[in-house]
Amino acid sequence: MPTDGARQTGRFVFHVVDGTWEWDEDVFAIHGYRPGEVEPTTELVMRHKHEQDRQLVERTLEEAIGDGAPFNVYYRIVVAGEIRNVVLCGEGQYDGGRTSGKADRLVGYYVDLTPELEAETAAAADAAVAASAASRDTIEQAKGILMLGYGLDAEAAFAMLKWWSRNRNVKVREVAERLIQVAREGHVSHPGLRRLLDALLDDLTASRAARGNQPD
Repeated sequence: MPTDGARQTGRFVFHVVDGTWEWDEDVFAIHGYRPGEVEPTTELVMRHKHEQDRQLVERTLEEAIGDGAPFNVYYRIVVAGEIRNVVLCGEGQYDGGRTSGKADRLVGYYVDLTPELEAETAAAADAAVAASAASRDTIEQAKGILMLGYGLDAEAAFAMLKWWSRNRNVKVREVAERLIQVAREGHVSHPGLRRLLDALLDDLTASRAARGNQPD
């Protein structure tokens, strides 16, 4: 199991050509090992993935290697028979001055959300932000941004807010307000995401029209 005092975030490097991984001591701890106790091979990394999430992680890494684009994926790992919930974020890097094509390395970090998820039930989450209706609305908006951006469910999105709050010693509502401000300023927008949402909304409204439903 992770050593006492281990942080919940750690850095990694995956070298594509030879398939080797570099973990900092905190990634070892997240996976239940002491630094240097095991060699972090791809086989070991995948063995820790929950069987229902393994294909998702493999596909995400393959796509990231293929184009080097930033990625994030939320999934479960199995550590000593227990489930831990993590977010893996990273991007590709290139050698020889290249800026596109198959990446030479993936670099990024893990965030272990398990302690927040274990500590917060739905009732506790409501109590933590029950200062006012406006506060709850702010939290819900921020959760929605994280759900879309990281592919999280509502519970995990709140856990991520709590994680940033605790690690930066800032109130959850303040984290949420800043996140909403940045989103409204367009700093997290992406043309591909907008096209995807446009297509999704077009499909949904077209299906409604085909059924003969009238707008509300």
